[in-house]
Amino acid sequence: MKYFLLIIFLLTINSINAQSNIELINNYEKKAAELEKDGNYFEAINYYYTISQMDTFRNGENAIKKIEILIPKCRELFYQEIKGKWKLKKKFDLDYYSNIKFTKFIKIENNTITFYENSKNMVSQINLENQPFSYNMFAGFPSLKLGKEIWSFSVRKVNGQKRLCLRKHVDKNGNLIGLLDDRGIIINKRKREKALKQEIDIYYIKK
Repeated sequence: MKYFLLIIFLLTINSINAQSNIELINNYEKKAAELEKDGNYFEAINYYYTISQMDTFRNGENAIKKIEILIPKCRELFYQEIKGKWKLKKKFDLDYYSNIKFTKFIKIENNTITFYENSKNMVSQINLENQPFSYNMFAGFPSLKLGKEIWSFSVRKVNGQKRLCLRKHVDKNGNLIGLLDDRGIIINKRKREKALKQEIDIYYIKK
């Protein structure tokens, strides 16, 4: 009798978990559809990736189809956003821990990211056709995988200044990198707003 009750209890727990999972997936699908409709493709694609990992059946298959449709669009939109010349403003990482050597300038054109110190001193290049922006479970979208190393890219404006921010999530040895960002929980509003305008990532400004 004890074993029978234990089995019933476990089945009930599994049923509750399955139902909760279905509700969560449905909520994610609704949110992703709303974001996609509003043209917020980057957030939508991250939701679809989450769904694809949570469900291997119909919902997951539909999410993968959505990803396949959105990925080319997202890559082109982000490429147009970062296209041009940028100047290094702040560097937090040491070259020793990265395959990327952060130079004074970078130029993004012809599907290539070029790192250079001056017009005659090119340091390295990343071919975005061979290594396109994609999704990564540690970095979301858009991210770049360079060997074992994984970086996420983002753009934002602060006081009219356009910034290209780069954050490392996995180093060149395959070690996961954690970055604590507690700016959003600063109690004093003025100090919080000031902190949020600062960067905790490597970033470049548009030339």
